[in-house]
Amino acid sequence: MFETPLPPFLDPRKLCDGQQTITGHVELVSLAGFCSYLQSGQGRVNVELHFARDNAHRPVITGKSSIEGVQIACQRCLDAISLDIMADLNVAIVLTEEQAENLPTEYDPWLLEDKKLDMNEFIDHEMILNIPIVAYHSDCEVTSSFGGKETVQEKPNPFEGLQALLQKD
Repeated sequence: MFETPLPPFLDPRKLCDGQQTITGHVELVSLAGFCSYLQSGQGRVNVELHFARDNAHRPVITGKSSIEGVQIACQRCLDAISLDIMADLNVAIVLTEEQAENLPTEYDPWLLEDKKLDMNEFIDHEMILNIPIVAYHSDCEVTSSFGGKETVQEKPNPFEGLQALLQKD
């Protein structure tokens, strides 16, 4: 399904007028910003994009982009941790900053500087936005400054009991 590479540039307004769907992949090495957060640049991001116009006739792009098994540094032990990252896209194409400010909150704006959408830049930004803020193993062993190893354990959530009360409704 994702065997075809995405074209480097697309005209999103024409695709939105035709309500087109595009599927394909982007090689991870072509996403410089996203790769700067990773420990390895191997793999490909699978992408499915739906181009359409919303009720206000705005050009919008919805869809998903995902990659499995990317290597990110664990924030506790600094060893590699393998993660699957998936981005849900809901983007409106805008031509000016004023249009971006007036968008409904359900859309993320994408400022189109010329008539073409740079797919590598677009996917790069969307994947960066979906990197976990803190990535870590659940059972890390951290070497302390005193030379010994410490096992980092999850602390119990003090608000767990409140969650059960909220679910009764």
